[in-house]
Amino acid sequence: MSGINQFLQKNMYRLLMLGYAIAYFLPLNNRRLWIPDEARYAEISREMIRRGDWVVPHLLGLDYFEKPIAGYWLNSLSQWLFGESHFAVRFASALCTGLTGLLIFWFAQQLFQSRKKAIAAAVIYLSFLLVYAIGTYSVLDAMVTLWLNLTLVVFYWSLQATSSRKKLIGYGVVGAAVGLGFLTKGFIALVVPCIVALPYLIYRHQLNELRYVWIALVTLLLVSLPWAIAVHLRAPDFWHYFFWVEHVQRFSAENAQHREAFWFYIPVIIMGSFPWLAVAPAALKKAWLQLELRPQVIFLLCWAIIPLVFFSIAKGKLPTYVLPCFAPLAILLGYGFTELIEQQQWRAIRINAWLNLAFGGLLALSIGLLGSGIVAKNPIYTSSEKCTLMLAVFIFISWAACGLLSLRYSKNALAFTALCPLALGLLLGWAIPKSAIYSKLPETFIAENQQKLNGSKFVFSDDPGLALSLAWELKRDDIQLYSSEGELAYGLKTSLQADKLLDKTNFEQWLITARKQGNVSVLTHHGLKEVPDDFPKADEVITQQRFTLFYYRQQFSEASFHEPQINEAPINEAPITETPISEPPNQ
Repeated sequence: MSGINQFLQKNMYRLLMLGYAIAYFLPLNNRRLWIPDEARYAEISREMIRRGDWVVPHLLGLDYFEKPIAGYWLNSLSQWLFGESHFAVRFASALCTGLTGLLIFWFAQQLFQSRKKAIAAAVIYLSFLLVYAIGTYSVLDAMVTLWLNLTLVVFYWSLQATSSRKKLIGYGVVGAAVGLGFLTKGFIALVVPCIVALPYLIYRHQLNELRYVWIALVTLLLVSLPWAIAVHLRAPDFWHYFFWVEHVQRFSAENAQHREAFWFYIPVIIMGSFPWLAVAPAALKKAWLQLELRPQVIFLLCWAIIPLVFFSIAKGKLPTYVLPCFAPLAILLGYGFTELIEQQQWRAIRINAWLNLAFGGLLALSIGLLGSGIVAKNPIYTSSEKCTLMLAVFIFISWAACGLLSLRYSKNALAFTALCPLALGLLLGWAIPKSAIYSKLPETFIAENQQKLNGSKFVFSDDPGLALSLAWELKRDDIQLYSSEGELAYGLKTSLQADKLLDKTNFEQWLITARKQGNVSVLTHHGLKEVPDDFPKADEVITQQRFTLFYYRQQFSEASFHEPQINEAPINEAPITETPISEPPNQ
């Protein structure tokens, strides 16, 4: 193993970059888009490019004011560079996660003056289960996390600066980073740095640093104000809706979206900290006991704990909100883990290895038993999915094997532990059971019925998330909604398209008129074995687990040539091809 140790030490930078590229970029095109999140961000950016409107976000042709613009800009740029692909949709998340890892490496090296500890911090961060999951998933959290982390890193660097010039540059960068975070996800980019920085300034008796706040405010305004004014001129109600609904109500209202209990983030932190969970207490203790590092450790703890408490107090919660807490945790663990190895204190490292071995082994066994139906009446995988089931079992056998290797070769535990989630990221796209594909990944069902959908003048869905997937796959934003508005409520309220949302009472009469103009498709998302029975009789009904397509053919008559158009929105209707459509290989 001495040869392996020398090789790892000599090529650590190259291996880290290679490992990041393999882990984060290879899986991006290996699975369909999950609804509603990934389909939403894919479609907003596609419509932004098609419309050429880089100021006001639109979704299904409607005003969409839930987030500012910068995240959509990054996703749109990615689609412009790589085309309308799953890789392009997820690329910005993977890139921002990698840049955060690079930032952590630089900051840890500044704090500890140790290349080993800096590499360990970056490796631990990039292999945290929550970080890895979000970094290969299309949401805005990886982007805003980059700006939040950059804000706090440069703030700390500015505190240590000894010249006015460095402080001016530092606080200028702080303001710019806050501005970019604000343009990505709103006021949270300002709140989180403030609630971390102020207590730390009080602890260090450095409140006089507040005299530099004006520099940060100036650069914040320079970065964010141009778009803020532009969107106000184009959509005057944007800031009222965004501030009141998306911030005040989400944080404090009793009917807040995604309402969860105060303790919600405890299991999120526990699961998100795999595969480093069991070594965390000993590693954190190591860092805390270094008295000469106490100011740095206090700052990192403020950065990790205060936002966690803040988000726990909020009524609305999602697991992704606490992603910024994992950067300081990784830096602390990088220091402590390296110290444990250098001092040959193997107990915590081996306990962590045993936990990963048990975690992977139990999950592999559970999936094997539940998936095959040995201990369950309704198996997760069908009898035709044996290869898919075997792949799912292999993913967690691989996790357990990495735990075993880190147990056997404790000196290289950093590398082996970091590899635990790799197979999960690389192979998940091929290990998803059909029950999930026909519930949360509708692109497969849409592709199977592409001819009918492309040939339909009107396409409806009773689920907004499913409607977004339809829009992305069919490359048309005129998808209409049946009975359910969801996150599109505001856009529908202000829309002039009267038939964009229809309910049960007026759909049947509308359908009679619509069929004189062309084919009509209604795609529904329903509970297992609960096919909707309240639709008018269709010419064809196609059901695949939780998706059902109701297809109504055009009814020709002389009167149809004189009927007014129902939907004035432009329709990008693709021609029907006679080539049979097969199921895509990557599900």
